[in-house]
Amino acid sequence: MNRIRRAIGLTISAGVLGISAIALVGCGDVDTIEPISLETQEISAILNDKWQKGYMTEDVELYMSAYWADGFLYQSDMGTDADPTDDLIFDDIALERDAAVRVFGQFQDIEIEISEPPELTALNDEKTKYIVNNHYRIQLFVTEGTLEGGFTGAFAEGDSEFRFEKRVNPDTSQEEWRIVEWQDFAFTESEIRAANDL
Repeated sequence: MNRIRRAIGLTISAGVLGISAIALVGCGDVDTIEPISLETQEISAILNDKWQKGYMTEDVELYMSAYWADGFLYQSDMGTDADPTDDLIFDDIALERDAAVRVFGQFQDIEIEISEPPELTALNDEKTKYIVNNHYRIQLFVTEGTLEGGFTGAFAEGDSEFRFEKRVNPDTSQEEWRIVEWQDFAFTESEIRAANDL
């Protein structure tokens, strides 16, 4: 199946490149494509290869390697941005690990889409701290039984605001990017329906 997907992907990519080449020959002025910064590439790799992949493959160690433990903060508005009284907040990385383990134990199939590339805003002149914004959609399914209410899955969507920092990993003595803070601005059911024309 993966070979088929790869083959289809290559065919589509080749077709798109061919169309692009024809379009370039036929057009007058061509807009300059802004190069993606090294910071954007590196931070995007953390989001894709650790945060997203770790969650989708239910690999808690890979998922947790996307975070710095020191200074960690998670906050979700629980889909009610006008009501801070129901916000979920914790500043202990162990609680994030526990939450991931619970989700991995409850759901057997997790799919996450994130917007690419993320939007970066530097927080210091050294460019070692960034606010990183992106959009997410997550679907979670159970293969046996049902959830409360008789459902076989759940869906969530919203915007994430991460604070990334580049620090020296004491285990490797190498500098690397990781998430320090995660603000989760979840959509309500009506916002999800509006965003997806349902």
